[in-house]
Amino acid sequence: MGFQLKIAEGKDAGKEFEFDQESVLIGRTPECDVVLYDAGVSRKHCRIFNEGSDFLIEDMGSSNGTKVNGAAITRKQALATGDKLTLGPVVFVFEAMLDQAEEPSTDAGVDLPPAEPGTDANSTRIVSVDKVKPRAKNKGEAFKPEGAEAEPENLDKIQRSATRALPAVRPNRPATGNVPRTSGSSAAVPRASGPSGSIERVSGASPVPRRSGGSGAVARAAPKEGALSAAEKARIKRESPGPLAAAKLFWLQASTNVRRGILGGVGVLALALVATAYYYVISQDIGLGGPRRGPEPMELSNKAIPDVFGLGEGVDYPKADLKNFTWEYTAATRAVVILHFQAQGISQGEVVVTVNGVDVGQVPADTLASRDRSLEIMIPPNLLKKGETNRIVFDNTKNPPGEDEWRIWNVRVEKALLPDLPPDELVAKAKEAYSRGRLNFERMDVGARNRYEAWKSFREAWLLLEAHPEPKPDLYFEAKDRMKDAQQEMDKTCAKLLLETEGYYNQRNFKNARDTLDHIREYFPEYDQPCATHAENKRAEYGF
Repeated sequence: MGFQLKIAEGKDAGKEFEFDQESVLIGRTPECDVVLYDAGVSRKHCRIFNEGSDFLIEDMGSSNGTKVNGAAITRKQALATGDKLTLGPVVFVFEAMLDQAEEPSTDAGVDLPPAEPGTDANSTRIVSVDKVKPRAKNKGEAFKPEGAEAEPENLDKIQRSATRALPAVRPNRPATGNVPRTSGSSAAVPRASGPSGSIERVSGASPVPRRSGGSGAVARAAPKEGALSAAEKARIKRESPGPLAAAKLFWLQASTNVRRGILGGVGVLALALVATAYYYVISQDIGLGGPRRGPEPMELSNKAIPDVFGLGEGVDYPKADLKNFTWEYTAATRAVVILHFQAQGISQGEVVVTVNGVDVGQVPADTLASRDRSLEIMIPPNLLKKGETNRIVFDNTKNPPGEDEWRIWNVRVEKALLPDLPPDELVAKAKEAYSRGRLNFERMDVGARNRYEAWKSFREAWLLLEAHPEPKPDLYFEAKDRMKDAQQEMDKTCAKLLLETEGYYNQRNFKNARDTLDHIREYFPEYDQPCATHAENKRAEYGF
């Protein structure tokens, strides 16, 4: 058993789609079964599916909602032939279709040509196949632009654009007075629809009974502002939890002045929070929110560039989709090149690093939401051009349209020379370094330096085995993973200590703030970790 959707209004009125699968997705993206090129339709708007012998519809979290016969749906709802489905600005008419074994003798599922004069509209007619109007089956699209606007890039832009919110429209109230009504049976009335001359049969609606008010209509008093009926109150309480229902009822029954006062207070509070956050951000030594530092840096070296690149609040040099750097590579012996940087606000797979046009890795997702994460990516030596300018790019795969915020800063390049030793000796030395790293990592809460020493030992083992010919031993990958674990522990420790320092300083407890900065040097004794630099910048900022 399948069903049919027919566009009732708009540019493609009369266009039909037939489906015989169990589930049909309607929206604006190509993976939908019905693609509607309209900004008022969400990317995945609603779904019609079969459940037993019934067809049901459910909204997929669309921006403008889904309505059945003018009423918005909040959960799964059964459909019947003749129901009108409203998806934002688009209106469909739903019709269930019988299986071939259940079909009546008349062709109810096709558009028939106009009947001959004098012929009963309900009589059975034989129509040739070539006269039957073709329909889209199992896949279709509507409201597609014409001419130059129908180019693939324009269609892709429509599908990826944000959904346009439609204004809420109050239904017109019926005029008072006596309205003439027809009575009788609900016989089918044929009418022409569209230039194709197809026949649409509309069932006559039964008259709606009205209470008689004597010789004249009884005028009802206008409800008070914000007044709700008992049925509406009961529905709100049934659909929402206790506190939420109480809040909804209060808001809906509040006067206009009360609502304005609440919205004004919320706006003032939001502005205060934004101002506080902005002040906090611009005070940080990483440069977020700071002024531009002159010409945009383009060349990399072993010294970190503190400027912030990317998109969003506090970015020194806005780059919606990518940031280019150049670097000249020179090395007398074998070396491994490591790209160091810090990042914030980046999702999985959003930013990719390329060297001379080849992908070398992705910027890890910002799961800790920490501003002090230290990240690094190894650049294979075979991708670098010795004695020439190399191009290193941070490419945001989700921009354009340039809506996803991302930030990169403290970018630098490290060149680590590889030892020229036999493979067996490389493995032996790497095992010794790895063992030291494990011991320090297990005792990281015993001594302040243990986290740093564990990271340094794991890194030594990794670099030793980087000089090992292919295939790499398993210890190479293990040392690399444990080095990342140690780095995460140091990042969390750095963020905690810097936050404690700021708390003491804001409380004017300058002695504890100074002691905490001294304690950071115990955790990060060398400047190969950015936290040591952050601590020194704080010391200068506070005048200690």
